[in-house]
Amino acid sequence: MKQILVELRGDWAFAVQMEPIAREWASGAYRCLLIHVYSGLSGEENTSRVAQSLKGLFPEALVVGSMSAGEICNGKLMEPGVLIAAMLFQQTEVRVLRYDRVKGREEETGRRIRLDLEAIPGIRGAELLFPGTELNTQGFFRELSLCRRELPLWGGYSGGHRFYSPDHFIFDPSGVMYDSVLVTAFAGEALHIDIDKIIGWEPLGLPFHVTKAEGNRLIELDGRPASELYEKFLRIDRSRRDNAQEGYTFPFLAKHKGEEWLRSTIHIEEDGSLDLHGFVMEGMEIQLSYGNPATIIHKVNQRLEALRAFRPQAILLYSCVVRKAFWDTIVNLEMEPFAALCSAGGFHTWGEVCRSQETGEVLEHNVTLLTIALREGDAPREELPPVQVDETLLEGQGTMLRRLSSLIYTTMGELQKAHTRLQLLNEKLTIMAECDRLTGLNNRGKTEELIEEALKSCDEEHPTSLIMVDADHFKRVNDIFGHQTGDEVLQQIAELLQDAADERGGFAGRWGGEEFFLVLPGTPEQEAAAAAEALRRRVEDHVFPEVEHMTVSLGVICVQSRVDPKRVYTKVDNALYMAKTEGRNRCVLARL
Repeated sequence: MKQILVELRGDWAFAVQMEPIAREWASGAYRCLLIHVYSGLSGEENTSRVAQSLKGLFPEALVVGSMSAGEICNGKLMEPGVLIAAMLFQQTEVRVLRYDRVKGREEETGRRIRLDLEAIPGIRGAELLFPGTELNTQGFFRELSLCRRELPLWGGYSGGHRFYSPDHFIFDPSGVMYDSVLVTAFAGEALHIDIDKIIGWEPLGLPFHVTKAEGNRLIELDGRPASELYEKFLRIDRSRRDNAQEGYTFPFLAKHKGEEWLRSTIHIEEDGSLDLHGFVMEGMEIQLSYGNPATIIHKVNQRLEALRAFRPQAILLYSCVVRKAFWDTIVNLEMEPFAALCSAGGFHTWGEVCRSQETGEVLEHNVTLLTIALREGDAPREELPPVQVDETLLEGQGTMLRRLSSLIYTTMGELQKAHTRLQLLNEKLTIMAECDRLTGLNNRGKTEELIEEALKSCDEEHPTSLIMVDADHFKRVNDIFGHQTGDEVLQQIAELLQDAADERGGFAGRWGGEEFFLVLPGTPEQEAAAAAEALRRRVEDHVFPEVEHMTVSLGVICVQSRVDPKRVYTKVDNALYMAKTEGRNRCVLARL
C-alpha cells in the first residue's frame, strides 16, 4: 500500500494537483483507492465541490471527508485549507458505510454498525467519522464494544478552526452531513493495523467525585456546581461567553476501568454545569490536569520506537484541537517525527475515538493524539532509522513551558505525598476510634452502632440474631496467671469469635471486660442457637497458653421486627446471666 498527501492549492488546476495520485493509480498495481479529505474551508459549497471533483477524476475511488480544525500534512500543520490523503491498497478491500439520522437513535445506530461490520468477511478494522460532539454516544459505543475483541476501531469528530465555529459536518461526494456517521471498513488478511493513543497530561490538584452528571453534562462535583472548580482554581468567570476557552487546556483527567482519558469543557452554563467533549458518569473520580511537555515527549518517543518495529507504510494522525492550542507555535513538535517513518497525515479533531486494547471498550477521548499505522504484508527486513522528538524546538517559549510544567509536576508530587500521608493518618484515626486496642474487634461504641443499624431492617424474612458471650471465671485467670496471660486469653477468644463471624457473614465486637457480641444479620433463631453452641464447643476445645482450657457462657436472641435496642440488650443480657447461674459453659435462648 501507499499513501500520497496533497496540500490543495486554490490557484492551481485541480487535475494537475491530483497528478501524483492519478499516476500511481493508473499503474494498475492497486486494487482499491480510498481518499480522505480534511477540509479547513468554511462553507458547505466549497467542501462539497472538492469531494465531487475527486469523484469525477477517480470514479472508482471511495471518498470520505471531515471538516477539520487543522490539516496535518507529513506531520506539519498546514495553513488552513484542504488536505487530500489518498491511500492505495494492493490487496485490501475497503467499504464506506453511511448511517443517517443518528441523533436520538445512537444506540440503535451503534447496533446496526456492529452487525454490519461483523458481516464483512476478513474485516481488519474500521474508522468512524462523526459530525461534531452533540451525539449521546454512551449507548452507541456500548454497542460497538461488543464487536469481536481484537477488531481495531478508531475515529474522530469534525470541527472548525475557530473555537466557536457553528459548523460541524462530515461529507462525501453526495454532500455534507450534520446528523450522520461515516464508517470506513478495511478487510483482507494482508492488512496490519497498529493503533495507540498519546496523552501526556498530568493530574493537577486533588481528585473530586462526580456526584451528578447527565451524558456530556457535568453538573456536580462533591455535591457542588462543577464550575466552582474552574472559578476557584483558574479564576474563570462563568458569565463570559468565551468562558470555557480560557480553561480548555486544563481538562478533566479520569480513569475508567484502568483506561486514562480526558474531558475538555465546551461551555460553562449559567447554572454552573459544564458541557464537555464526551460523557462522564456519576461515581467517577476526576481532577484537573495540565500538559507536561516532558511526559508528552517521552510517550511520543515510546510510540515512535514501537512504530519503527512495526514498519508502517502509512500513518494517520488524529490530534485534538486542544493539543494544537497547547503547543501553539511549536505544534509540529510531537507530530513531525512520525513523517520520518513514512507518509503521515490527518487532522485536528474535536474529539477522538479509540478502542482500548486491554478492555475492548470503545471510548471517546479529548486532548489525545491518535496514531493509526497501516501496512500490507509482512514487515520488511530493512530497519527504519531511529526517530526521536527534536527537543531543541522547546527553546525559547517552550523552555518556559517546560520549566513551569516541571515546577507543577514536582509540587504536585509533594502534595500527593502529603495527601497520601493524611489519608493513612485518617485511616489510623478511624481504626483507633472504632477498634478495641487489645483484641482488634469493633469496640463497644462501634459494636453498638452496627447492632442498632442491623436492627433497623429486621423483619420475619430478614431476622438479626445476637449472641452475647462472657468468659467463665475470668477473674481467676488474672489472679492466678496475671493480667498479661488474661489479655492473651481475651485475644484468642476474640480470634475465635471473629472466625465465627467471618464464616457466617456477621461481625464481632468487644462489649467490655470479658464480654463480647457476635452479631449475625439474616440468621434465624435455630441457626443462631446452632452457631452459639458451635462457638461454645470451639472455645472449650481450644488450648490456651498456660491456662490450657477455658469456657464461655452465651445468651442468644433473634429479632424479627423493629424493637427498642435497649430491650434487646436487656433480654440477651438476662439470658447470659441465666447461663452463668445455671452452671456456666452453656447457651441460653431469650425471646422478646
